[in-house]
This record gives sequence, C-alpha cells and structure tokens, in this order.
Amino acid sequence: MPTIKPLVIASNMFNEIDQLPDWFDNVRPLADAGILIVDSGSDDGSIEYCKKQGAVVIVDDIIRREGYGPSRTHLREMSKKHFPKAHWMCYLDADERIDPEERHQMRFLKDTLIPAYDVIALPRIDWVDLERSAMAKDWKIYPDWQARMTRLPTPIHYSRRLHEQVQNFRAIFNHLTNPKINHFHRSAGQEKRDLIGKLCAKLHMEDKDLGHTYGEHHKEAYYRERYLKEGL
Repeated sequence: MPTIKPLVIASNMFNEIDQLPDWFDNVRPLADAGILIVDSGSDDGSIEYCKKQGAVVIVDDIIRREGYGPSRTHLREMSKKHFPKAHWMCYLDADERIDPEERHQMRFLKDTLIPAYDVIALPRIDWVDLERSAMAKDWKIYPDWQARMTRLPTPIHYSRRLHEQVQNFRAIFNHLTNPKINHFHRSAGQEKRDLIGKLCAKLHMEDKDLGHTYGEHHKEAYYRERYLKEGL
C-alpha cells in the first residue's frame, strides 16, 4: 500500500455564496488534509458559510493588492502553517470542479508520483455553459495546462500578477490522463465578469517587470478604460 500524502484544497474567493454548497461537496472528498480559503472580504455570507463547513478561513484582499502569483504562493504558505502534515496543495476556484469519477486518479497521483516531480499539471476545460453543451476549445488538442498541484516541502513559488507562473520546481507531470478541471467562468453573471475584467486589466498594468511577456486579452483595453474611470 502506498503512503498517503495528504492534500490541501485551497482557494481565493470573493462573494461566491451561490457556488459554495456544490464546491464543498465536490472538493471535500479530495481534501484529506483540509480546506483553506483566503477570502478577499466577502459581504454575501461566504466567510461564515466556509467556516461552518470546517474550512480554515483567512480574510485578506491579497489578489487586488499583490496579484494572482503572490496570492497562490500565499495559499501554499498558509497551507504549510495550518496543515503541517500536508504534502500537497491544489488550488481550485469557486467556478471549477473535478468530476467524481476522477477522484481516484487524483488520489493515486498524489500518493504514488515519484519525488522527481514537484508539480502536477491538470488540463482545464473551458465550458461555455453549465450543461457542458460545448467547450471553447477541444481540451485534447488545447488542454490549457494548469500547474495547480504542488508539493509543499519544496521552494516552489508563483510569479506574475496576472497569468501566474510556477517557479523553482524540478519537473512537472502533465499527461492527458490527469484529472481535468471543469471551468464554468462563462456562466458567471455580468457583474462578476466585469469585476474580474477590471481586476485583470489593473494587474496587467501593474506587472511592470513581466507584463510585456504576455499579450492583452481582446477585451482588456475596454476593461482598462473602465477600471481607470470606475476603480474596482
């Protein structure tokens, strides 16, 4: 029998109360170390709900202040602090799900993957609706690899304020048989999508050292103008 290497499921959240019951049902069977939420200051009951579900909840608006890269590194550091027996951390947003039939594969990977791999990358499917009637791109051709699962006893960190990149790892295990992340962000309400659009435009402008290394989203100019006029 392989040695169990406990996994923390972690997330950065803000006003996700409608998503939370299904999200907790989805991730709880995977989180054999625990669940960590860093909340940006929700006022819709999300913080109270997460606490009632037994998650460790930290209120810190780190994404707006520092960006996605530092926020993911912060999740790792807080996972080490609050779950000292954990070996892995995987972050999943409130609009992301792992299908139940792939839980066994996720457990198998975390418990048996050879130590040479510090990161497990999961292919992400960008669904156009909750019914999964179509995807934005064929995941088998464009798998949109997400370096989400990282070993905690390593010096890994994430860089860049926008489109975070994993750093200081030995090797990444990416295979199309890895569990898939089902992403439903296109089903979010317009208010939520506008907030994220403005936030991403803000972070791209602030990513002075690395922002030039990735291009603008086709709606970024629109959201940059809105951010400069309206703020977040």
